[in-house]
Amino acid sequence: MSGANPASTASGANPASTASGANPASTASAGDGCGAPAGGVSMTAVAGTLGDQAVVEGHVTREGTPVSTGYARLLGSGDEFVAEVPLGDDGGFRFFAAPGSWTLRVLAPRGLRAEHSVQADNGQVTKVEVAL
Repeated sequence: MSGANPASTASGANPASTASGANPASTASAGDGCGAPAGGVSMTAVAGTLGDQAVVEGHVTREGTPVSTGYARLLGSGDEFVAEVPLGDDGGFRFFAAPGSWTLRVLAPRGLRAEHSVQADNGQVTKVEVAL
């Protein structure tokens, strides 16, 4: 996946991220001068209009509780680092990736770690639920 440049966000991680549940028609901005809607754009609102985008998203939990401290990484072939996002308050993460095979690596405090192979396809949201 050399040269791939996916945009990535963590749901709930910061006001400019694409947090799930936000109203895409909202006129409120993030307040940091970037003009992004507060809370980001709801994936529900754009799910039917993904076009040529491939999305990898999910949540990280430990014993059923969201893990809000840690990172999700997207790795290409040969463990090539492509993108990283902090986990959201709900343990959520989201990557807009090129179509293809990826490795999702989650890192959390106390050495907790998990890896999953994922397949991203254009026009699809690939959901990955990670239990540490």
